[in-house]
Amino acid sequence: MAGFKFRLEKVLLYKEQLENEVKSKLASLNAQNKRLQEQYASLRQEELFQEQKLSQTPVNEMGERWLIDTYIKALRQDIQQTQKNIAMLETQIKKTQAELAEKAKDRKIMEKLKEKHFEHYKKEEQLKEQRNLDEIASIRFKAQTY
Repeated sequence: MAGFKFRLEKVLLYKEQLENEVKSKLASLNAQNKRLQEQYASLRQEELFQEQKLSQTPVNEMGERWLIDTYIKALRQDIQQTQKNIAMLETQIKKTQAELAEKAKDRKIMEKLKEKHFEHYKKEEQLKEQRNLDEIASIRFKAQTY
């Protein structure tokens, strides 16, 4: 008696591989998002610090005030660019999450198909075993009657 062999096992493995690749991509995007969020927070903190420094700088130090003001403007541009990058990355993350859900759904369909095939296999094996037992019982019964 041979064991159960799912004919589409390679397809199931391929579906699992695709799902794992998307999971890896999503993890990478999430890590990238975390880094950008940290960068954004750092830039905002630096902007606040420089604004405070500017407010404490005496009015008669025009050169120093100009440098700080220029630096604050550059920080604000960096903050805006970081916000844009975060927004684009979050869009990518949402798309990747949807893709992951689709890949997981495909894999689950294949797993359910495998389970159904296994259940069918078990029923066939039980029928074969029952026929063998019936045949043995009938042979014994015939042997006893003669």
